[in-house]
Amino acid sequence: MSATGQQSLFPEQPQALSQNRHAAQASPEKEPVFVSLCFLGVPCRWHGRCAKRRDALLDKLKEKYVIVPVCPEQLGGMPTPRTSETLRGGTGAQVLDEGVRLFAPETGEDVTEFHIRGSYITLEIAKQVGARRAYLKGGSPSCDKNGITGEVLKRGGIHVVRVG
Repeated sequence: MSATGQQSLFPEQPQALSQNRHAAQASPEKEPVFVSLCFLGVPCRWHGRCAKRRDALLDKLKEKYVIVPVCPEQLGGMPTPRTSETLRGGTGAQVLDEGVRLFAPETGEDVTEFHIRGSYITLEIAKQVGARRAYLKGGSPSCDKNGITGEVLKRGGIHVVRVG
């Protein structure tokens, strides 16, 4: 148990570390910034392959920020590889406000809740680490600036930048 009465996810971790909610902010001069995990070359995209690495972008961001990589689809419980749903011209706002649903073309399964859950978990992480900006993968039903996570982050006060 932590000092706040909550059970730690990592019980073996020293008490001093478990009490520091902002440990991700390694340097007081640099604030955290979210980037899509796939930009680091991690094979977390829907098909299980790597996206184009964004080394130039990451190098530039590292000058000013502490990089916090996220994959909202994985945070929402989706596996890798996973289904290949798209918003089909729709937006994250339509999913959140109008009840537009995302269906996996391979199975017909409604996967909307995975995307929504991952988006809100991503926003919670942003609040916990103090991130105010996010550079997200364009074309994704979650990560795109107009995707579900992009929309949730914007509504939460995070500036979202779409990276093609």
